[in-house]
Amino acid sequence: MKWFVSLLLVSGMLFAGGSSLEAVFNQAVQALNAVDYAAAEKGFQQVLRANPRHIGAMGNLGVLYSRTNRPGKAISIYERALQTSPRDKGLLLNLGLVYLKQEYYDRAMPLFAQVVKSDPANAPARKLLATCMIYMGDPQKAIALLEPLRSASQDVGILYLLGVAYTKSKQPEQAKQVFAELLGSAASPAQANFLLGKAYYDAAHFESAADSLLQVVQADPHFPGAHRELGKVYISQRKNDEAVHELQAALQEKPDDTDAKYFLGALLVQTDRFAEGVPYLEAAGKEMPDSWAVPYYLGKAQLKMGNADRAVPLLRHAAEVSPKEVSVYYLLARALQSTGQPEKAKAALAHVRALHGRALEREEEALSRPVAGTR
Repeated sequence: MKWFVSLLLVSGMLFAGGSSLEAVFNQAVQALNAVDYAAAEKGFQQVLRANPRHIGAMGNLGVLYSRTNRPGKAISIYERALQTSPRDKGLLLNLGLVYLKQEYYDRAMPLFAQVVKSDPANAPARKLLATCMIYMGDPQKAIALLEPLRSASQDVGILYLLGVAYTKSKQPEQAKQVFAELLGSAASPAQANFLLGKAYYDAAHFESAADSLLQVVQADPHFPGAHRELGKVYISQRKNDEAVHELQAALQEKPDDTDAKYFLGALLVQTDRFAEGVPYLEAAGKEMPDSWAVPYYLGKAQLKMGNADRAVPLLRHAAEVSPKEVSVYYLLARALQSTGQPEKAKAALAHVRALHGRALEREEEALSRPVAGTR
């Protein structure tokens, strides 16, 4: 995961329906704070039935859906709330965070930019906007946003993002200075090396990332997230046995680590250990109901194990969640063919060709654009 600010709880508006409904809202907020998500959701929905434009209920439902890994529902309720209050900074930031955590940087960036435009001193919004710029291939603009915050803030997240930005913009000396500052910051050595490892990972410097994260686990084997992040690095280095070991260690430390379950399950499927991978993916899927990748890998596992009839609904679901993923339709075509549905298999392959065609068109359009300094 990238460096995020926390979701913002949303305060309530005055009720037209009287104090009894206000009490329902307050009880729902208390339930949300107490992690009683079922009671909180029931309370906020009750408020919205009485007052469909209540910003507090909609905003806190978005927080609840985000915390319970239902990004689709979170997006829907935040968009509904923004129709009533289009300039609400908390709603804009929270909706952007949902997109950011899904790595939909192009959708998140205009939301953060709107907040920064109206409130240039908003440091969390500047960090989030810079994050989008970094991962959309414009690290120089991110540096311009982050450098003014560098000396005025004790936030190690600023240094982390600056390090990634300088690395991605091929300015190694500046990156080294930032990383040295990070290591000498108020953060503990373990925390500093953890952030350093994540920065190197995000910049695709996997050997350096592994070195930093190994220092973390050697200094503090129980540092939160260290085994998971090291496992992800090993996956990128194709050190599969080491990756499995680290991800299993992550789950021993924190059995409810959804990311560790997903990465371990996907890796096991990718390395033909299908039956071993399925339970991890099924567990991750319960906590990631809007993920396309979980049903994709589950579908792949079922297909490879000879259960094409089980693979088809999983792959259809993956296609519904992410209709632009070519690999999903290709695998779906194979599953449909295996279940005696040749016409539907042909339709899935036609979708593959259409997606490839659109990608080729975009490449041709890019090549046809004039390059600066040429005629």
